[in-house]
Amino acid sequence: MANNGTGNNSARDEWETPPSIFDPLMDQYNFKFDCCATKRNAKVEKYPDNFLDVADVSLVAWMNPPFSKAGAMFKHFFRVVKKGVAIYRCDNLETAIWQKEILPSCDWVYVPSGRVSYGGLDGNGARFPSALIGVGVHYPKRFNGTILVVKR
Repeated sequence: MANNGTGNNSARDEWETPPSIFDPLMDQYNFKFDCCATKRNAKVEKYPDNFLDVADVSLVAWMNPPFSKAGAMFKHFFRVVKKGVAIYRCDNLETAIWQKEILPSCDWVYVPSGRVSYGGLDGNGARFPSALIGVGVHYPKRFNGTILVVKR
């Protein structure tokens, strides 16, 4: 099914990154800060009540932003995180979030082969591909997929 423009809605804000994606990333990066976690779905010990209120992140960070706030979260991520990885949908790279926030600010984009089956909500999973997005760290080593190195 094609993207009908309804992907970034609050009904999908609680989708959780599956262990098959997060665990190898954790092994490689040893995340210490989970930017957009809640008490229910935190992947690491340190996470803020509101990421947008955080002034500086000196720890290696992970971010799976709530879809309904993804633009603001990515803008802030690149402003305050020195080293980290985020995950986000990559079905429309021409959109404002990719063109204005992600691509001008990241070091690389890694598109894993296959679809990510997010957890935490009922349904059939994502209708779109996902991408890992990095800043200040080397790209992932334990996945099959395609790396896009961003040159500025």
